[in-house]
Amino acid sequence: MANKSYIMGVDIGTSSTKAVLFNEQGEVIKREAAHYELVTDETGKAEESPTEIFEAVITSIRRVMNGINKADLRGISFSSAMHSLIVVGSRGELLTECITWADGRSSEALENVKRDNYLFQLYEMTGTPIHPMSPFAKICWLKESEPNLFSRAEKFVDIKSYVLHRLFDVWVMDESLASGTGLYNISEHDWEFEAMEIVKLTPDFLPKVVPETYQLSGVKEEYAEMMGIPESLPFIVGGSDGALANIGIQATGRNDVTITVGTSGAVRKLTTEFQVDSRGRTFCYGAGDGYFIAGGAVNNGGKVVEWGLNQFGTENEIGNRDFANFIAHIDEVDPGSAGLLFQPYLLGERAPFWTNDIRGGFVGLTINHTKSHFIRAILEGIAFNLAEVYEAVSAPDDIIYVTGGISAHEPWCRLLADILNREIRVPHTIEGSSLGAAIIGMRSLGIVDSLTLEKKPPIKAVYLPSENTEKYAELRTIFQQVSTQLMSSYSQLNRWQRKFENKSYFF
Repeated sequence: MANKSYIMGVDIGTSSTKAVLFNEQGEVIKREAAHYELVTDETGKAEESPTEIFEAVITSIRRVMNGINKADLRGISFSSAMHSLIVVGSRGELLTECITWADGRSSEALENVKRDNYLFQLYEMTGTPIHPMSPFAKICWLKESEPNLFSRAEKFVDIKSYVLHRLFDVWVMDESLASGTGLYNISEHDWEFEAMEIVKLTPDFLPKVVPETYQLSGVKEEYAEMMGIPESLPFIVGGSDGALANIGIQATGRNDVTITVGTSGAVRKLTTEFQVDSRGRTFCYGAGDGYFIAGGAVNNGGKVVEWGLNQFGTENEIGNRDFANFIAHIDEVDPGSAGLLFQPYLLGERAPFWTNDIRGGFVGLTINHTKSHFIRAILEGIAFNLAEVYEAVSAPDDIIYVTGGISAHEPWCRLLADILNREIRVPHTIEGSSLGAAIIGMRSLGIVDSLTLEKKPPIKAVYLPSENTEKYAELRTIFQQVSTQLMSSYSQLNRWQRKFENKSYFF
């Protein structure tokens, strides 16, 4: 009998770590997940325990390896959520928790830095939008608000760097994650001098930047035993979850675009050129193997649908978290929700505005609007916002691949096809980032010679634009006008809240 050969992709996400075992054709053999808590409060904090995440990595790998011959495993490759920051002291002790992308406490410090520096030029050099999510902004905040902690810092690292340091005693960061820090010039393949001058750090305070295909071996004996793997097994550093999601579903063509809506959402397109937007709407990060990933992440995706369910769903839908039946209500009313527009910015916004000042709201409300109109307006508002992000990277012949939990709902996919006026494809795989990590791993190990698999993941559904596209094109223009005209009012409301309520409603 021929020997089996497996590669494992481990995806360190915001709510869980998933370990997925694949064969060399990219087919799922086994998957396991370990969850952890995101700790938030009214100050904007959104942190996780690095120790809990490390334990989740060990646990998920061990569960996958249960019953698997460790001699059949060729390597383990990693994916990770972007923009995390952990501060480590001189003895390797944790000085902070893992400050995630969702943490908004650096907002005020970032505004202070903006007053003294021309940060749009920094965006043009790093491809990272000027926003509180970035480690650049978080470091500025810690430097301003926690000078004693800042002076004790030995390293500023991300969660994947921390995990790999626990396993191998080295500090490394893949280039795709480095390019999302706001501190790294991906075109020059080096830390950006202007950014480092602002935060008053030298490269010694940051991990060594390595290619996504970089290998580590010789994992500590105790952890090899706990995970059920050989000590000599190659670990491939891998990349960021967004870039690897595109690679995993094989959306690697010049006109392939992914739109993912999970808790949040994102629009991503692989390109062979570093490109930033003249209006600052998008990011451009490294993706490995000569690729870049352009697009934008949004705060307001599935979390807003969940809010809508809790406000407008039936008692049964809320109790059973029946999103399918809830979303199906949009077919009870005509496209456009009888002139009811929804601004979906309940959690501030990243792309295309990159501000926490923006707010949500319904516009055009009349006495004739029903619950179904509200539900449809919520879904349309999310889609209109994603369309604004997509516009910055769009091309006439694009094909959209829709992923994330909401992609399972046909009404959403039809709606998106109409608003974007593009063909929508729904891939079969739900393990995009893990599979992308595995493909990078196979590339590193010489199993494949490119990021393209011989057999692409199957497409389970295709949706084409309907006659509603013209109606939505006009309504989208109105949506854009409303967003722009209300921006000043949103800022005033935010200042009023800070003055009289002394708290924030964002992560």
